[in-house]
Amino acid sequence: MPSLIAEHAEAGAWIEEQRQALSQHRAFVRIEGCVIWTDNRGPDGDEPVPLDPRSIIEEINTDGWPLLIGHDPGRPSGRVMAARLFTTANGRRFAAAVAGFYGAEARMRFAEFGLPEALDDTPPATLPPLPNDFGFQIATDPREVAAEWIDQVMHDAPVEVIRHDLSHNAAEPLQELIRFVWPYILVVWNPFVTTIAKEGGKDAYAALHKWLRKFLTRLSEKKNPIVELQSHQRDCLVSFLFRGKNIERHYAAHDALSTAGVQAARLIDHLRTRGVKPRTLVYEFEPDLKKWYPSFAELSDGRIVTDLNILIAFENLPCCLSIGLVRHDDPRAR
Repeated sequence: MPSLIAEHAEAGAWIEEQRQALSQHRAFVRIEGCVIWTDNRGPDGDEPVPLDPRSIIEEINTDGWPLLIGHDPGRPSGRVMAARLFTTANGRRFAAAVAGFYGAEARMRFAEFGLPEALDDTPPATLPPLPNDFGFQIATDPREVAAEWIDQVMHDAPVEVIRHDLSHNAAEPLQELIRFVWPYILVVWNPFVTTIAKEGGKDAYAALHKWLRKFLTRLSEKKNPIVELQSHQRDCLVSFLFRGKNIERHYAAHDALSTAGVQAARLIDHLRTRGVKPRTLVYEFEPDLKKWYPSFAELSDGRIVTDLNILIAFENLPCCLSIGLVRHDDPRAR
């Protein structure tokens, strides 16, 4: 597909223009052009990325798209920063894009922001009741996680489940990514401390957490699952990752989720007091310590903050890079 750019003078000139514009970006050590969509079809007649390219381009140009290794939310490699649709002389359409790649030498560490040794993890004393029409979202790529399996595990969810299809632009599925979107109040709820402002509201919180715990048990049936529990706090997308099929580990992670949610909120507040706004924050679970920890954060100016060696030099990146696209045009309610 790179030949499409080489053979299209306007696309090549546009990419070079974008590369120059991004050359001073504080987070990227390398800028590359690529093709993220074409209208060609495979042997089975299906499009490689079955999405309207205009929606892809609009979202990339609005806020960028994370570039991940094997679509793993905990393994960022860069960000797709700009995209544009082109048409070849013979009528073939393709979307060219410009991606910036992170490097370890450009990262920052959490310690640089003067984090206190222990963030306050006291849960809120009171939370509002969940709305009567409350539901949550789940998104998967049907090429990785069978729709029939999702039907089975969702049938007894205590609230409405809105389903979306993901489309991972990766040659081979290395993980089975299952993404939930929950409100932050549901993350930080603690059954032993928190009270609900309305009588009976506690039952709704408890039912959802009981269901989530049961769902985590079903991960033992998958090959290499990753559950990403997404939520928003103060304009920051916060993700908590449950990795693998070890059920006891998942139970421990679930039991510690409320504490992690409170600490993540405190971390966001602390960073903002230091003059930076995190746009994404990822937490992972350390089974030996039975604690969640911040894996990495992306700031509003694009810089990366991490204390881990999760960034890979561009020359050593695997071929299975992916952008996680959500088919918002095809929601399905249970």
